[in-house]
Amino acid sequence: MGVRRPSKPDNYPDTTLRSVDWTKDIENVRRYFQEYRQWIADHRDPTGSDSSVGLDSIDQQIAALPGAYGPPQGEVILAFMKGVPVACDALRELEPMVGEIKRLYIRPDHRGVEFGLRLTGAVLSRARELGYDRVRVDTLSTMTAAIQFYKELGFKPIPAYWPHPVRGALFFELRVGKPKRSPRRGASKSKKSGK
Repeated sequence: MGVRRPSKPDNYPDTTLRSVDWTKDIENVRRYFQEYRQWIADHRDPTGSDSSVGLDSIDQQIAALPGAYGPPQGEVILAFMKGVPVACDALRELEPMVGEIKRLYIRPDHRGVEFGLRLTGAVLSRARELGYDRVRVDTLSTMTAAIQFYKELGFKPIPAYWPHPVRGALFFELRVGKPKRSPRRGASKSKKSGK
């Protein structure tokens, strides 16, 4: 099976993606991070590990927005359908040259139309622009759709890179490489000597 590429924007004419404007979008980002947190709380294993530690971490990130998700090395991308925000995905610096995707959340009434794949593709493009060489992500073993499209995008399983509070969490990494540099404007291929 080949690697499926993110859908082209024209496949979803009513859907647009854009980077957040922190002066205007912070409440949308906060709301999506909170909805993500609630989804995690609702789907945690009550007999398993202490996922409340992870929820506390999300609470701290929400309180500190934009925090690590803001400039210069972070990014949040929102998806809009007919002008209404319907999904969110975020990128932050994990260590030099390594980014981490976090907080992918799609409203339940918009799941199944590949917003996750498009958002993640946009975040990976932004990671290249920011100079990241690799991007990592962690997810829960129950998030089968996310696991599938991470693999379809070329992410490979890796050992845990942090002590995840949820037992059985999975970790992936993708080498994104650096953006291709275009020639500088006005640069000539060869210099002619003058007399």
